[in-house]
Amino acid sequence: MKRFLTVLILIIIVWPTYLYINVVDQNKVALNNFRVNKTVPLHNRLNRIVDIRISGIETELDQYNKKINYGLGQIQDLYTRTSTLSNTSKQSVEVVVSTIEIIAPKVIPSVVHVMCPEWQGSGFVVGPRLIATARHVVEGVTDFVITTHDGHKLRVTRAISFKNRDVGFIWIDDLRCVSEVENELECSKIKHEVKLQVLELGSIKECNLGQPVFAIGSPYGKVNFNHLSSGIVSSLDRSWDELGEDYGWEIGWTTTVAGHLGNSGCPVFTLDGRVRGILVGGFSPVLVIAMPVDLFLDHLDEVTLLFEMDQFRKEKAISQIIEWSYTSKGN
Repeated sequence: MKRFLTVLILIIIVWPTYLYINVVDQNKVALNNFRVNKTVPLHNRLNRIVDIRISGIETELDQYNKKINYGLGQIQDLYTRTSTLSNTSKQSVEVVVSTIEIIAPKVIPSVVHVMCPEWQGSGFVVGPRLIATARHVVEGVTDFVITTHDGHKLRVTRAISFKNRDVGFIWIDDLRCVSEVENELECSKIKHEVKLQVLELGSIKECNLGQPVFAIGSPYGKVNFNHLSSGIVSSLDRSWDELGEDYGWEIGWTTTVAGHLGNSGCPVFTLDGRVRGILVGGFSPVLVIAMPVDLFLDHLDEVTLLFEMDQFRKEKAISQIIEWSYTSKGN
């Protein structure tokens, strides 16, 4: 629009000058004719000069009006298209915001805060007793406090993780809520059993570049518990293996949702409420990498089985051979 307005202003300013120069040139021609053609009567020559001047002015004005009308038409067309595009963009943004407003309250109860002895992270429910998070959140830890969105706290002691990917899982053996008294976890105070809401998972392969997404986690710790930020899918296949050391970041995808310390392990959702990735790190707060849930999308039963098998042990052969001797009665 600015370009057309600039053209219009130039036309309005420059064209009269051009018109004036043309008229002057035509006057010169007419004057020369007047001077040269002395055989023609004076009044005829004067009328001819006037006719030439009037004709020239009318022609120039007609062309000037056509160009002005064309410029105005272009400006009107641009304004109409810009207004339509603006309204469409505005409606798209409103739809995205409206969708997040509808979806977020449904999924946020399934996002949890993970407290470790030396750091904090985020996670989300993928099974009745199973929490998914980042491997670097659970690595080397056997003592967790899981806080649900409604404030319930669960004491957890078991976790496993992928060997070569930044994905980990926490198993909740005891779903009974415990309370905190004076910042000390008092396990003897039993409240009630917590029911966890399992989230739906979806493949990142179903997503497109630029698709809206949002993440829910705990940036900078529990003080910002279950904080929501929105963005888009900024790349679908990006290798950050050098930055991720041995965490397998070469298969990640990136997003512009805000990522900070404490967000690690939080879910990244599409607007259908499905989790598409686990936020694991980034180069800046808006250049964030996520592990695709495709890594375990079809293996949650096996992950659950690994935890359940932990209650069994494999019997080992006894090295000492016990010899039994007996004698028959009467021998």
